[in-house]
Amino acid sequence: MKVKVKESAKCQKTLEIEVPKEVIQEEFIQCYKEIRKTAQIPGFRKGKAPREVLEQHFSDKANDKVLTNVVNGAYHEAIKKENIQSVSMPDISDVNFKKDENLTFKAKVDIRPKITLKDYKGIKVKKEKINITEVDINKVIGYLQDRYAQFLSVEEKRGVKIGDYIICDYSYEVEGKQIDKKEHSWLWVDEEMFLPGLSKKIEGIKAGENKKFDVNLPKKFHLAELAGKNAKFDITVKEIKDKKLPELNDEFVKKIGKNSMEELKLQIKDDLSREKETRNKQAAKAQVIGHLVKVMPIDVPQALVDKREHALKETSVEKLKQQGLNDVQVEDELKKMKDLFKDEALKQVRSFFLLEDIAGKENIEVSESEMSERIELMARMYNQKKEEMLKYLQKNKMLESIHWDVWEEKIIGFLIDNAVIEEVSGK
Repeated sequence: MKVKVKESAKCQKTLEIEVPKEVIQEEFIQCYKEIRKTAQIPGFRKGKAPREVLEQHFSDKANDKVLTNVVNGAYHEAIKKENIQSVSMPDISDVNFKKDENLTFKAKVDIRPKITLKDYKGIKVKKEKINITEVDINKVIGYLQDRYAQFLSVEEKRGVKIGDYIICDYSYEVEGKQIDKKEHSWLWVDEEMFLPGLSKKIEGIKAGENKKFDVNLPKKFHLAELAGKNAKFDITVKEIKDKKLPELNDEFVKKIGKNSMEELKLQIKDDLSREKETRNKQAAKAQVIGHLVKVMPIDVPQALVDKREHALKETSVEKLKQQGLNDVQVEDELKKMKDLFKDEALKQVRSFFLLEDIAGKENIEVSESEMSERIELMARMYNQKKEEMLKYLQKNKMLESIHWDVWEEKIIGFLIDNAVIEEVSGK
């Protein structure tokens, strides 16, 4: 077998492969032997039909199978022979496959980048001091009060005031085109509603009343072609609600499962400390990755970057739709994040190869016991038995993803353990 290797792009090679006709002929012999075993041909017992007869009935099937087997075998033999570390399936082209002739084809393949590791120990990492204040704790208590707030109907015959909550039907249009329509919608009438000046227009409307008015859309409206234009708004206020927060007493504390305010505050302090520690870890990881890709700006296969960019977009689309954005709004947001996706995809692919090389040099691997511990932790989180969780992960082909998560955590942990940590005050 002859192999020529050419560099077709950064981190990409094209192999020109030629397979001797003798190899192909031998593959045909083996292929027809397999076909003969099960072939049902009138006039012949199973397994007794001669080659010439088999060729009349199964030549297309044999050609396809031989071509697939020979190309696959030749490709894998070629990359092994040339010591090529591929990171993707090959793009096969220019196949010349004729009977009694040598087979030739090209295989374009993405390869691992060449990396010279440097400066991955002693990375400077800033870590925020964990200091939970009374102000922090009271903010959480205020949030809990808000969760247990009651919305009481306003009995007096008055109009809407700033700060009220209303249940209403509304719609608005621009140049005869309806932009939005909601029925039985809850709105908080505050100074900064979703349209500028809307709260002042709603102020004073009584329950049961309808009002039509004009408002100007913001200059940064999600539909760019309508930004700054005049909109005709139509609203019917059904109910006016007053928000009443619960008193901070023993009854309130017991509602949220605690015995005293002191116990509640201690729990909040512990939760906030864990949250800040998690943010610290995430920030440290970002600093470590940022350092690696800066000091080692390696070339990586563009196909992998494109694939990662597509995955980032898909994740963003899902999140934006969960937030209630329609298709037009989602598309508009994706345009704004176009460069962000490209930069982040490149950074993630680069960091993967850098981390992989560091792991190899430092002999960092994921053991069976570490995988077992992670699965057990997940089982506890979802209140399941470990065996049930394992079956679920296997069924949904998630074990490999979890393996990579544990692997990445170990490498990042190693880098942080070997970093120079500077504690800084929180903002």
